[in-house]
This record gives sequence, C-alpha cells and structure tokens, in this order.
Amino acid sequence: MGWHRIVLGIGNPGPEYDATRHNVGFMVLDLLAQRLGLAFTRLERHADDGARLFSGKVKAQVCEGRRKGRSFLLAKPQTYVNLSGDVAGPLLRAAGRQPDSLFVIVDDLNLPLGRMRIRPSGSAGGHNGLKSIQQTLGTDGYPRLRLGIGPAADAGRGAGGIRPAHWPDFVLAPFLPEEREVLGRVLVRAVDCLQEWLDGADLQSLMGTHNSSEPDQRPGH
Repeated sequence: MGWHRIVLGIGNPGPEYDATRHNVGFMVLDLLAQRLGLAFTRLERHADDGARLFSGKVKAQVCEGRRKGRSFLLAKPQTYVNLSGDVAGPLLRAAGRQPDSLFVIVDDLNLPLGRMRIRPSGSAGGHNGLKSIQQTLGTDGYPRLRLGIGPAADAGRGAGGIRPAHWPDFVLAPFLPEEREVLGRVLVRAVDCLQEWLDGADLQSLMGTHNSSEPDQRPGH
C-alpha cells in the first residue's frame, strides 16, 4: 500500500518562515505540487482496516499522486528543521521502503545561490535537518538535493563569506529582492529534476544531467 517514492522538503512551519533561506525545500515542493496540479493537506492516513498508521506526533503537510504507474508522496514536515527525522522515519516505515526511496530537499549554506548538487548519500554537513533524519533512519544512505543559499557574489566560497556567529540569522532571513531572479531559476531546475525522479529516472543520470550545470550567479544572467 506504500508509496514508491517520497520527496521530503526541509523547512520550518509558519508564515514567518515562508520566504526564508532555510525554507527552500518547502519552496521546491510548493512549485512541484503546483506543476502537478496537487494541493497540500494535513497528514491523515489510515490502513484499510481503519487502523491509524501514524501517531499524533507525526505532523506534516502532504500530497499524493501517481506518475507512470508509480505512487509518490510529497511531504513538508511541520516539526521545525531540527526534528525532520520525526516525519521522515514514520513515512518510510508506512511506505515499506528503503532509505533510497526518500529524496530530501535541503538548503546548503556552503553552496552559492543558484547552484544545486545531488548526492546519493553523505554526511549531514552541519545541517540539523539532515542530522535528525540520519539519526532516525540510522543511515546516511538516502539521496538529497542540496540547494545553495550562500551569497551569490561569493560563488567559490559559500559560507566562507559569513561569520559562523551570523549563520543562524542568515539562514532565517528572507532572500533579497535582487536574488529572487536567480532563486526562481534554480527552483525550476530543482522541480525538473524531481519530476524526472518521480518518473523513474535513476540518481546517477540525474547527477550527470543536473550537477553539471552551474549557471552564472550574477543577477540577470
């Protein structure tokens, strides 16, 4: 009865976080759902016999769909970034799938805005959302799409241009007006990538196609 593939975007719930850098995972899923004609609703899932599959602690906005005979779920945890694993774990268990069926969309301060990077596994890289997911799943062997949120003008250094003490304020700040054009383009590229994955594309082909493209970071290019 489970979904074939799950896409989970990392972000914080609440309108005060909607436009912040930490919520690019939510932004991608909102755009993907819009493209597929889906709408997010509060998570409610019961087995055929009426038994509840999730406890009341699993809080998420979700939408379900099918593409090319495969069922999928898009999920936005409503637990705050550092508790993302509280949603990822139960969803995988309910789906009866292995971690490689979970594609996580996450912001990356070490990549400049406009770049994205796909990886089949790897460390959390200091990101509390990934730390939570890896602790819950007991593995780092799940694919993730990292979207750069670092200063676009500092294309080679990412977070190197920001003092560590300022990281929390930076990731919880909204994108600047002059960054929105670049942001819009990379969100579309991320949605293209995820749509291919939902259609059955393997991760290696996505890495070959989407990791190789690193467009000019300057506004208007």
